[in-house]
Amino acid sequence: MDEADSGGPERAAALLADLERFAQAKCGACGRPLCGHHVLLSVAMGARDAPRCLACLASALAAERDAFRDELFAYVQHRECYRVAWAEAGRREGLGPETRPGCLWPADRVGGAGAAGAGNAKAQGPLDASPSRREDAAWDAGELGCGDLVLELRQRLSGMDPGRILRVTARDSGAPEDLPAWCRLTGHILLAATHPDYWIQRRGK
Repeated sequence: MDEADSGGPERAAALLADLERFAQAKCGACGRPLCGHHVLLSVAMGARDAPRCLACLASALAAERDAFRDELFAYVQHRECYRVAWAEAGRREGLGPETRPGCLWPADRVGGAGAAGAGNAKAQGPLDASPSRREDAAWDAGELGCGDLVLELRQRLSGMDPGRILRVTARDSGAPEDLPAWCRLTGHILLAATHPDYWIQRRGK
């Protein structure tokens, strides 16, 4: 398994710490009690500071809940650090490693968790590989990865006006997969990518 897929033991430990920290937490939007799986999905979306339930995450992005769930699940499953934490969240709920949690799939308490749906994201078209693009701000993310990268990215984009472009320099080996997937899930537009540089346009609202 290569470094891009593994996510690193330190990152797995950080996600396990998030499970502990939010063990009795409630959704920051609706007040619903959160299980560990909701916490991990929130971290993946950059909401580590204020976890949300799946329904509130999808609502904030005007996304269809089930399609959003399936695409977000596929996103977290491609990194070993998330897979480790996901298995631990299931173990705490008394679930086997191949059982889909009823908190996310209420009508399907059994069966493999590896199948993801088509997802809700709009196709963004081919990326422009040219590094010479307009930018309104720049951020060097260094080696940040997993939840830390998207948490900081989410905060920086939220401080920009719609349509503005942020150039992100992300040297983490998982960034070529993580950033395009995260942009698809959130509705922000990845205009160009020449690792380690990524030009991201803030969504319209």
